[in-house]
Amino acid sequence: MLKDTFCSSPWIHQRISYDGHYNVCRWNQNPKTVDANIASTSIMEFYNGKEMKKLRLEQLSGTKSDVCATCHYEDDFGKLSGRTRQLHKSGVDSKNFELTMRSTPHYEYFKFSSEHNGESNHKPTDLQIDLGNTCNSACIMCSPVASSKLVQDYKKLSKLEPLLFDGSRVPRNWTLNPELVESVAKQVAGLGKELKYVHFLGGETLFDEAFYTLAEKLASESIAPNVIVGTTTNGTIYNSRIENLIPKFKEFHLGISIEAVSPINDYIRYPGKIQDIISNINKFVELRKQHPHFFISLRVTPNVFTIYEFDQLVEFMIEKNVIAESCNILHSPDVMCMELMPDDIRQETIEKFQVLIKKYNFDNKGITNIRHADNISQVISDVVSQYHSFLVDYKVPNNVEDLRFKLVRFLKAFETVHNNNILDYAPRFTNFLRHYGY
Repeated sequence: MLKDTFCSSPWIHQRISYDGHYNVCRWNQNPKTVDANIASTSIMEFYNGKEMKKLRLEQLSGTKSDVCATCHYEDDFGKLSGRTRQLHKSGVDSKNFELTMRSTPHYEYFKFSSEHNGESNHKPTDLQIDLGNTCNSACIMCSPVASSKLVQDYKKLSKLEPLLFDGSRVPRNWTLNPELVESVAKQVAGLGKELKYVHFLGGETLFDEAFYTLAEKLASESIAPNVIVGTTTNGTIYNSRIENLIPKFKEFHLGISIEAVSPINDYIRYPGKIQDIISNINKFVELRKQHPHFFISLRVTPNVFTIYEFDQLVEFMIEKNVIAESCNILHSPDVMCMELMPDDIRQETIEKFQVLIKKYNFDNKGITNIRHADNISQVISDVVSQYHSFLVDYKVPNNVEDLRFKLVRFLKAFETVHNNNILDYAPRFTNFLRHYGY
């Protein structure tokens, strides 16, 4: 049915990926489906190009598009998916789909596209711009495509475990071309009053000069007071230049990627140190006091190890009065997925979530305005409830045994390069990992 597949994202959003290729959606996990690149195709050319028109027509016909697989998977488990978020922006409620589709202010957008072979008669309002792979971290669930620090690691890892690591993928970083960065900055500013939101992703944005070039260019434009700017950082850097950017925009959203408030975060997000990250979070929390339109979130993507300590992270969020923002369930690398947990640890984790839910009377309202200061508690409640439901309901993969053996090989390869040991960071998993050959 259309209500189970439709998404308004192709009418309001598009993404520029790490190497400059476009992607039809920030939640699409398979960007190889697009040939267009910003070096040869403008933002507006892609917006009304073949890929976007095809996706719009699929949405209007009720086709379950392959590029939407991540959201449909999360929908199945009651997780707040990207599809649901985008529908909410359009004022469409899947529980009252037909009525809200007719009343949405975007109805005329959909109608025009249905009558003009998928073309859109307006400009995108929401951009995600991935600023290449310039990064100071080598997170083990990441890849060289998004981390320059992992490029050298993968050359070594591919020799140790060639079936797990591809050391030949040396990404092209589009932001190393200053002229292209300037061109994109002008194009973004040229979207004018229709532009509402721009999110910059790395790499590590606060470590990348391209972020400041783009954000400062946008800040100098007359549209800046009407634009919301967001970026995601790994929390290892506090750069005072951000203090000058925040006042220029309607809102400034800072997402801090973190998996735990214990040293397991050091292992997963090597070589960052959790004490330094917490120190920087405290600086950002202090900065928030000066700017009511500055919003901080902890962006979490729990994996097989860190979901076990998620309760500690929630307590930290409550203490600091910052929200949890969970963009998607981890799918890649498949050896790090939560679905690989052994039954006993899975049950313990569920019980930890139940303690949290009872302690704070958490419930899941599904869609809450995450950028409203009065809603922080409810946003945390929603995320906790959604992950609790996922832990209870997820299906163990058919190839789970193979994946668990691969997990051990994956970890041991990284430990050869990083000179650390998972058992020092996740002792509760000792018997589990030993069983699979650690």
